[in-house]
Amino acid sequence: MTIQHEPETFLFTSESVGEGHPDKICDQIADAILDECLRHDPLSKVAIEVAVRPGLVIVFGVVDSLACLDVDGIVREVLRDIGYDSPDQELDYRTCDVMDYVEVRSVKKLPNSNGNGNGNGALVSGSFPSRAEKEVAGDQGMVFGYATDETPQLLPLTIDLAHRISRALKAACIEGTLPWLRPDTKVQVTAEYKQEGGHIAPLRVHTVVVTAQHTPDVTVDELRGAIREMVVLKSIPAMYLDARTVYHIQPTGDVGVTPSGKFAGVTGRKIVVDTYGGWGAHGGGAFSGKDFRQVDRSAAYMARWIAKSLVHAGLAQRCLIQLSYSSGIAEPLSIFIDTFGTSQVSVERLKQIVRMNFDLRPAGIAMELGLMSPIYYATAKNGHFTSGLFPWERVRELVL
Repeated sequence: MTIQHEPETFLFTSESVGEGHPDKICDQIADAILDECLRHDPLSKVAIEVAVRPGLVIVFGVVDSLACLDVDGIVREVLRDIGYDSPDQELDYRTCDVMDYVEVRSVKKLPNSNGNGNGNGALVSGSFPSRAEKEVAGDQGMVFGYATDETPQLLPLTIDLAHRISRALKAACIEGTLPWLRPDTKVQVTAEYKQEGGHIAPLRVHTVVVTAQHTPDVTVDELRGAIREMVVLKSIPAMYLDARTVYHIQPTGDVGVTPSGKFAGVTGRKIVVDTYGGWGAHGGGAFSGKDFRQVDRSAAYMARWIAKSLVHAGLAQRCLIQLSYSSGIAEPLSIFIDTFGTSQVSVERLKQIVRMNFDLRPAGIAMELGLMSPIYYATAKNGHFTSGLFPWERVRELVL
């Protein structure tokens, strides 16, 4: 007699934070500065860090670029865009203090085609691609990319839904649907999965947690009902909700409290929110404020592109990629692939496919993914793998 085993089930949770979370404020400012550098000099070298506390933003780091930076202006524009525009908030873009400790180093200007310096050497036609081709990894590092067939975006359901709710909270504030909302929000989604071998499939949403900063003119009961009906239920497909789904909305009952606790933030503290919500793995390096030479960022985008393309091609149902690099060397030191037993193709064959279809040098990554363009501010808002507008989210049709 054959014994039929029921598929195993388990719970998994991922978190998202809103644009107004203090750590996310820092990420957005750092990437807005990076974008400004790249607008004027695509080969800018940028390493920016940001810290915030009530009434104060501190920006520091090193930039090698032809750009003339107005750090104070960039900071205030980001805060205004996020929604910090009231004197009774932790930061008001009009009145907060901005401390600029960015060291802008001089950059040697390239001659123009006539051999004369033109003051904009990094943008001289013909010079910039050849210079970019020579770029190598700026530091050692190992990064991961992950993809899964459980959603159309090939992202884990838990992080996809958490980001959806975060984006919907922002939209409800901007559009006036929930005018009492403020920018600092936190979301957590727990899903129940079934597992058969290495393949997993989400069954239902088990629990949703939302905490939102707000003005004092709304009661906790009004807030809970409005967020549940106008945001959560409209963000999660009905197929994942049932009578057992638990909702913890403003669970402490606080009025106007900053969800992140004591208001303080720095760049790079939301690396799991930025990536896969705890699924797969993470190399530990943050993204924001770094140009493409820092493989913490560029190679992580490439690893996601590879993993997503392999899953899209039907070569695996789940895929984890690791790439490792050394400073001063262009090619990766190692490639690791784990398909969790969901692929009929050998790992060695998958590595061959990767090398046939993708240029893994930092310069090649930058060229293929457009990483010398000012595209970064949007990535710092609701996950670096959530928008089809990001080049690494457009799957490559593979040559097999």
